[in-house]
Amino acid sequence: MDFFRVLQHLSDSFRQADIHYALIGGFAMAMHGVQRATVDLDFILLLDDLHQADQILTESGYQRHFHSENVSHYRAADAEFGRIDILHAFRPAARAMLERAEQISIDVDVVISVAQIEDIIGLKIQAACNNPARQVSDWYDIKLLLEAAAAQQKPLDFTLMRDYVDVFDVQDRYQEMIDWYGQTKR
Repeated sequence: MDFFRVLQHLSDSFRQADIHYALIGGFAMAMHGVQRATVDLDFILLLDDLHQADQILTESGYQRHFHSENVSHYRAADAEFGRIDILHAFRPAARAMLERAEQISIDVDVVISVAQIEDIIGLKIQAACNNPARQVSDWYDIKLLLEAAAAQQKPLDFTLMRDYVDVFDVQDRYQEMIDWYGQTKR
């Protein structure tokens, strides 16, 4: 997948169409300083904008192969365009993630909307709780995100992260998260 080309195209297209989105997942982690292998691009997108985004993706060579209330998955026949996964934002917490998203420049002319570290962590907690087979890798991603934020001396909203551990009933992991951040904080 040509990540840069796809990001450039989609960010331009979404911006022109006034679509509210943010990059999440593995590539968003990279935007926050955590390099990890990924094979697709993941977005959170305002549900009200999904129809318009679907048109853009279809016109760009993608075909939706899965759709539910919460997510849509797209694949392109051309391997350079790869796979796009979209999380539908319609609940207050997901809509708030879009409002908090940061604008990050990946090139002189390319700026993309990227979910904040705390929200990526919240999504990782949700994924770990929803699929026990992902637990180890998702909690490791959380550890890497916290360590990267600390190394960059980036302050984090631990109250928001506390809300995420409370929602998913994993309060026993909260102190561990604080420790991961504190061990590398300078």
